[in-house]
Amino acid sequence: MRFLVPLLGLLPSLAAPLAGAGPARAESRPSPIAFHCSLDARCPEIRIAGDPFATLERKPSPFRGYGDPSLEYDPATGTLWLSYTWLEALASKGLFPWAPKVDFGASTHLARSDDGGRSFRFVTAVNRTPRTKHPDSGEDGRMMHEVSTLVREPGGRWQILWLTYFDRLGKGPENRSDFHFVRARAGAPETLGPGAEAWLGGRAAAAGFRVRHRLSSLPEISDCATLTEPGLFAKDGATYLAAGCIVVEGGRRRPERERVVLLRQTAEGYHYLGRLLDYADAERLGAAHLEQADLAVSRSGEVILVVTPIRPGSDPKHQGCVVYTVEDLARARVRRDDRGHAVPRAVITADGNGLGPGLCTYDAKSETGVMMVITSFDLRAKPVDIVFSLRATGVHP
Repeated sequence: MRFLVPLLGLLPSLAAPLAGAGPARAESRPSPIAFHCSLDARCPEIRIAGDPFATLERKPSPFRGYGDPSLEYDPATGTLWLSYTWLEALASKGLFPWAPKVDFGASTHLARSDDGGRSFRFVTAVNRTPRTKHPDSGEDGRMMHEVSTLVREPGGRWQILWLTYFDRLGKGPENRSDFHFVRARAGAPETLGPGAEAWLGGRAAAAGFRVRHRLSSLPEISDCATLTEPGLFAKDGATYLAAGCIVVEGGRRRPERERVVLLRQTAEGYHYLGRLLDYADAERLGAAHLEQADLAVSRSGEVILVVTPIRPGSDPKHQGCVVYTVEDLARARVRRDDRGHAVPRAVITADGNGLGPGLCTYDAKSETGVMMVITSFDLRAKPVDIVFSLRATGVHP
């Protein structure tokens, strides 16, 4: 969720629009599915029973809603599980009683559906955002948790992984730091959370967080300051992790070297498989980054990859979701045309402003089709009003 995690500034806006900027394709390739999610009954909102939007002083919180969904079906029970980010505004005491410090809060919640995705109900909060101190500097702050990903591993054990970072109290998004992934495992989804540990990170995470696996151990991604926006996936006895590689040199982000990478989980950590998408693929969509990777199996049995094109400096910043076919999971290869251009399987756009539409997930067992996040920003309101909503597109790519 790039609104919550700005990393060292924004890049200039790219002029090419997403529509019409797609890659060339061979004549034999069918046209991709195209769908626009309007804010009406054609793209219905998904609400979680038992988990209302946040309030602040008995009024709707100026920052609220659900984001970053991850769907996973349990064939043993027929239950469809959904992890997501629950958003709130957090007020803490400031220098004066009439001027509290306000931060945007993010935590991971879990819901279930027993009717194939037609309705969801809240189960538990996987993590929370209490006040804490930085383990190295001692600064006051909170640990924020977003972009969770849920998977049923081979053998039936469950894993949840999410992006976490230190938020300095009342200092604003530009002072967030120490980005890394936290992991929890359990025998059942409803027991995920306890025993979570700092799991995977790069230079962006301070030593005091005691991250188990550092990116420097894998030479192919040792240039990544951090990995961001993880996507777990299990198939044929193996568990995979797709994530965005963020490259920073000399205090400046280097988008031309950033990519979406694929790793395979091992008993010792991870094995690097390759890059799924890179900067050239983003450019062909008129974007600077491709992030929020989600891997799934389509109803036709093919492995698909869903990503969000991001255009910094534009309104909206997120440009919807693009779906690709993964032709070779072991080699991290998506389907490409005879010129090497990644071939979209579906392009889903939507209404919304500010952060904009994107952050999609998919499970073939869910009647929602591709599930998308849409944002609505009213910066003229006092206080500002920022709302995230989940939408069911009904698209089965």
